[in-house]
Amino acid sequence: MKRKGGFFNKIVNLNNIRLAIVKAARHKSNRPEIQECLKDIDKTALSIRELLISGRFSTSDYKTRVIHDPKEREIFILPFYPDRIIQHAIMNILEPFWYKQLISNTFACIKNRGQQAASLKCHQFLVKNKYLLKCDISKYYKSINHQLLKNLLRRKIKDAKLLALLDNIIDSLKTETNIPVGNYISQWFGNMFLAQVDDLVVHKLGIKAYVRYCDDFILFSDDKNYLKYCANEIKNFINTNMNLTLSKCQLINKSQGVDFLGYRHFPNKILLRKRTVKRLKKRLNVNKLRRVAKMSFERARGQVAAALGWTKHADTYNLRKLLNLDYLVYLYIRAEPLGNKIGTGKNT
Repeated sequence: MKRKGGFFNKIVNLNNIRLAIVKAARHKSNRPEIQECLKDIDKTALSIRELLISGRFSTSDYKTRVIHDPKEREIFILPFYPDRIIQHAIMNILEPFWYKQLISNTFACIKNRGQQAASLKCHQFLVKNKYLLKCDISKYYKSINHQLLKNLLRRKIKDAKLLALLDNIIDSLKTETNIPVGNYISQWFGNMFLAQVDDLVVHKLGIKAYVRYCDDFILFSDDKNYLKYCANEIKNFINTNMNLTLSKCQLINKSQGVDFLGYRHFPNKILLRKRTVKRLKKRLNVNKLRRVAKMSFERARGQVAAALGWTKHADTYNLRKLLNLDYLVYLYIRAEPLGNKIGTGKNT
């Protein structure tokens, strides 16, 4: 694909910035700092535009917190104004351009795809092939080399002002590696960086039965020896060209099944991973939901909806009965909230 320019002028367009403000505020508009920006969107948009055009914008300092989901991860948090607005403004324009460069079998951070779609595609390929090669990258986001990422962006983009803006975000941690998890744009940096592996696997190694979700990817084939060859080619490529290492590279017979994205895939069925089941049991104790006065109806509804999303894409009839999920769906999804807190309505 030829390099493309003209992005920066579209990014600083006031209509684009207004849209970015609305998108960045979605589901968070009750926060005081966000309400202040939403009071006068035009004023906020003009301020953002002036920061970008003048070149005075520099990524703010991060706040951090550690989450366990289930692995321990450090999350980096930027202020709503101006940083998160600016990242949305950038991605409003860049996302369609980057989307066209991704193969159809990569699923992370892409509208109308996602974990369940990747899981189903994995199962389709598992049914049709005898063997699979399952790989993932060691400490992926922390290991992305800033200069290599910048070089990649310059092979696709020729807009100097946009590249300077992206460089500022990439270098915001003042390190040679590490793309901060928590940044909206980091998801796409990670996706585009690993698109190099997609190109290697699909176009150079000729593996069409291939699925990638972020840094987890699987190759499928009837040829066991060719998958061994692919494993060596991938290892050499990511070591030499990307300064990355594989934490896992397993050759698996399909009869063993494969653990991928929270599901255990077998040729004749898809089951939920045991760790996922354990989390759902903990979250869906209806008596606990009733006792926790601080939990809103909407939050409880969200937890039930998430559980429904997990279970409906797998063979989970017995699990649904164990979790009493159909009853919870009736209470928290089909029903209307009868009060501000769980347990304040007579039917909850």
